Amino acid sequence: MSIEMLLSEISHISRKYEILNQKTGGYFNIFNIANIESDEVCICRFIYELINPKGSHYQGYTYLKMFVEEVLNMKFNDYDYKKAVVKREYVICNGRRVDLVIEIADKVIPIEVKIYAKDQENQCYDYYKYCAKNSNVFYLTLRGGCPSKESTNNLTPIYDNSNIIGYKEVSQISFDNEILSWLSKCVSHHETIKIAPIREVILQFMGVIRSKTNLLLEDKENEIISILSASSDNIKSAIDIEKSLKACKVNMMKKVLETIEARLDNSFKDLSKIDIYSYKSNNYNLVNKYYDKKGSTCPGLSYFIKSLNKEDVDLILRFEINNSLFVGFCTSYKKEYNGKLLDQNEINNLLCEHEPCAKGWWIYWEYLPNNKQALAPNFKEFNEAYFDLFDENKFNRFIDLCEEKILNILNMLK
Repeated sequence: MSIEMLLSEISHISRKYEILNQKTGGYFNIFNIANIESDEVCICRFIYELINPKGSHYQGYTYLKMFVEEVLNMKFNDYDYKKAVVKREYVICNGRRVDLVIEIADKVIPIEVKIYAKDQENQCYDYYKYCAKNSNVFYLTLRGGCPSKESTNNLTPIYDNSNIIGYKEVSQISFDNEILSWLSKCVSHHETIKIAPIREVILQFMGVIRSKTNLLLEDKENEIISILSASSDNIKSAIDIEKSLKACKVNMMKKVLETIEARLDNSFKDLSKIDIYSYKSNNYNLVNKYYDKKGSTCPGLSYFIKSLNKEDVDLILRFEINNSLFVGFCTSYKKEYNGKLLDQNEINNLLCEHEPCAKGWWIYWEYLPNNKQALAPNFKEFNEAYFDLFDENKFNRFIDLCEEKILNILNMLK
């Protein structure tokens, strides 16, 4: 089968499941509607409510036992589960808050949940030293990523050749593997099947995880696998597509960034660019490596706005791709990224009647094109707004809105 015919067959399957979701309410997801699908606090509360034996599900330790066995790979007797205690936002002696803690038998098990937030300095080390008892720290990310060096100072690294792939004191677990497997066990449990509210919310949460980790529904995936496996020509065509897919995504990222840059060059003739995390640096290195990393390489472009009343501190306008594209103001020290440089009062003195959202070197940002994250193209999770970029008319409209938003952002300055 030719590549064109193969793509047509796959598109037919995708369209079939799209219609099925429309007819059966598959797109009705309370996590997405409430815009909490990436909110680590809300996600932790949901997991906590399920694994807490005293949770509002009234299923006792059923879900906790499945969690401990499926996610943590541990086993205890029924007496231990009856005595188990689950806590969230557990405060340890140095003031840090651990997302989830399970106290069971002779163990205290800390669980840190990371979706998009960055590690804090010594975070995993402090959890291990001040919280864990007869247990590792469990580090839960979308795909089982490794904690940062900054978070794991004084812990024991595990090497693969010269690369750190983990730490002896930290167990890496993932939403796309262990958590999905646990939720599948929960939703298929004979009691859960009979309780529609619990069953449906768990299924919706599973849908969020699949979306965040680019996993297909099992039935849809099996149909696609069946077509790809039907002949040697089909699998050859599929492999050719796979080889070209990353380049296609990279080209779209370049196109978006270059087109916005061209528009701004026309509007900002008097503003100079600064080579801080520039998407063009080193032959587009940040763009070319973007899909090789679990996190973001943060490709973008920065414009010098003005020097501030602090020695060597400048105000910058920057647009950047993390997962989604956003624009805002940053501060730099001696033309370099240097973390937080302004206090809250100094930020307030720069902006007109807008609530600052300071984090690191950022003092304010908004998602492009309309400050709604769900409607911003997601270059990691490939939402509908991302697919629209491949329609030339929708692409041009998107760029128009981005230009308008960036000009509005500039007008926020006092």
